[in-house]
Amino acid sequence: MTEAVVVDAVRTPFGRAGGRGVLKDITHVDLVVPLLKAIVERNKLDPNLIDEINMGSVGLVGVLLRSRTYLFEAGFPDTISATDINKQCASALQGIVMGAHAIMCGMSDIVLAGGMETMDRVGPIPPGGDALSMDNPQVMMEFMKRENWQMYPDKQAKLLPQWFNVKAPWIMNMGQTAEKLSEVYNISREDSDKFAQASQERAVAAQDAGKFDREIVPITIEYLDGRTETIDKDQNPRRESSLEKLATLKGAYKPDGAVTAGNSCPRTDGATLVLLMSKEKAKELGYKPLLTYRAAATIGTDPEVMGIGPLPATQRLLQRTGMSLDQFELIELNEAFACQCVAVMRGLGTSEWDERLNVNGGAIALGHPLGATGGRLVGTMAYEMERRGARWGLTTLCLGSGMGMSVAWEREG
Repeated sequence: MTEAVVVDAVRTPFGRAGGRGVLKDITHVDLVVPLLKAIVERNKLDPNLIDEINMGSVGLVGVLLRSRTYLFEAGFPDTISATDINKQCASALQGIVMGAHAIMCGMSDIVLAGGMETMDRVGPIPPGGDALSMDNPQVMMEFMKRENWQMYPDKQAKLLPQWFNVKAPWIMNMGQTAEKLSEVYNISREDSDKFAQASQERAVAAQDAGKFDREIVPITIEYLDGRTETIDKDQNPRRESSLEKLATLKGAYKPDGAVTAGNSCPRTDGATLVLLMSKEKAKELGYKPLLTYRAAATIGTDPEVMGIGPLPATQRLLQRTGMSLDQFELIELNEAFACQCVAVMRGLGTSEWDERLNVNGGAIALGHPLGATGGRLVGTMAYEMERRGARWGLTTLCLGSGMGMSVAWEREG
């Protein structure tokens, strides 16, 4: 069977969502188009050779087939097909895996895949304003739980209950599911804070060492008054963070809770893009692959403990491939919440201090633009595997509504 390989991976700098974000003045289009241009320019790739683009997002679903819009804005050929994907936090990773599968079955030779998120918004945030909260769980619950809303005054139907009311209304808020998980798996506040602080320290060290430079495409913002501003570094890492400061933060959902703003991922804007092709096409065009796709697994879990998803997903991946966790030299586990990372790693028979885990920090420090994160996991891991000469890498994350996804990658010498 044809093998699918990753040739390149790029992303924007990640910025805070909302009015304090460095990317608040631009749209998702202004994030994705520079990545499209950069990935063909730095690889000297003819865009006419690209078969498909798969782009994921969570909050931007339904915005007129975004992926095709990006191609048009970038000046790419209109022969390139496009697919929009929403698989919650695994949207980009699902798009990458779908691209790999299309290559493996002979449907495509070259695929671009990734994702983007400008959380809570589609357009820029006006001066002095803030984003309209389009995916605020509380707002959504208040709207959706009204089972007998009327479109026509003379006609009122009895509707089926919304899915979260069958379980528990609070599971629409991922932070509350993390709090529940910390209780079920006995993850203490101190465990979470220590993990969060380690993520901050690793990310700052990696940023200072230039480890993210190869994957980040700087974004230059041009203002109508003639000013320009170039963003080339992630905004979220907190250099001033300490265990002492984390300990002072109040529980986000209960006074004595384990989940706080300091040990959770910040809301984030950003975009990612991965260049995939068949191994034969890469050889023909003279590219040296970064990674070879080997296997993937996805699974559903109880949404009340949504964050545990990477545990059964990885267990299923290992079962299906016959591999063991010991074979993986690097693990990129998305840090939606510190407590879920701790629970997952302990459940896998190791610990949150496994030296292979998130060696350059994770989403608690770097941020988690929902639809884009899967692409960052792949890119960050690929470049670190190259630096270390590692052979096997694992990318895994939890997904909203209770799911997990894990992917095995091989770096061939």
